[in-house]
Amino acid sequence: MPDDPINAELQKLAVACRILEMEGHGDLVLGHLSWRDPQNRGMWMKRNEIGLGEVMGPDDFVLLDFNGSKLQGDGRSHSEWPIHSEIMIARPDVHIVIHTHPIHASIMSGSKAVLHPYTVDADKFCEIPRFDGSAALINDKETARSLAQSLGSHDVVFLANHGVTFCGPTVEYATCIGIFLERACRIEILATRAGVECLPLSDEARAFRHRQVVSDAHIRQCWAYFVRKLEWTTGPKPGPLFR
Repeated sequence: MPDDPINAELQKLAVACRILEMEGHGDLVLGHLSWRDPQNRGMWMKRNEIGLGEVMGPDDFVLLDFNGSKLQGDGRSHSEWPIHSEIMIARPDVHIVIHTHPIHASIMSGSKAVLHPYTVDADKFCEIPRFDGSAALINDKETARSLAQSLGSHDVVFLANHGVTFCGPTVEYATCIGIFLERACRIEILATRAGVECLPLSDEARAFRHRQVVSDAHIRQCWAYFVRKLEWTTGPKPGPLFR
């Protein structure tokens, strides 16, 4: 059993996994989240053979070094562990890496479509690169290294005809970014289906909106909301604010 600080963070990671399932990132037993080990041993990663919504606590994570060897924990690791290790090696600023297959973002990954600013959701992202080096499982370090290069300094990358990978300095940030992405892709697909044309916005206007809608305060408030929403799904629904 990990020591207390690590145990506490793994509890938060388990909450993040269930939030992602709740917000459309679940795909049977696929999808995985990792956290850079604070003792520089590698990374803690969701174990294989359970869905995101089934991750309940520290026992559902395994500690891997950056070569994929298991150092601690029960259960098998996901074969796509190189996605996580190669991004963490390339990006010292990244402490959380998540790979999932949300429906709308996965559709976008398999197309040449881009996000238009129908709402502020699209402008939570300055640019989303696309990795097209493989549409199969990314379970070798060379392909994962190419994926990390495609990601570059961004928080999100589409995996062509596959899904998405997103990351960040904290579990709160990375989780919210992934949810924002699926929201933006859903809006894009709905608008495309409806055949409506997006009103134009200048690059300057979109950059200004980006600075407005992605802030530490917004991430903190959204994370707190998602935690509350998760509690509502397993307990009594909240009563009305006004009677």
